[in-house]
Amino acid sequence: MTKWHMIEAVVAGYLLLLARSAWKQGEFRQFLRSLLIVAVLCAAIAGAVMLAVALDS
Repeated sequence: MTKWHMIEAVVAGYLLLLARSAWKQGEFRQFLRSLLIVAVLCAAIAGAVMLAVALDS
């Protein structure tokens, strides 16, 4: 198992614990909405970086 696999496993486990906590508190929809917002922001940053790299070369 590489370092990146270990990091991915830790992040996935943490997200599962957060999801379980949100489910128990009745805030699972809010958790999913927040997760979607973070995913969209990460995709926007990745897209901006890809565009910058494409325009630079």
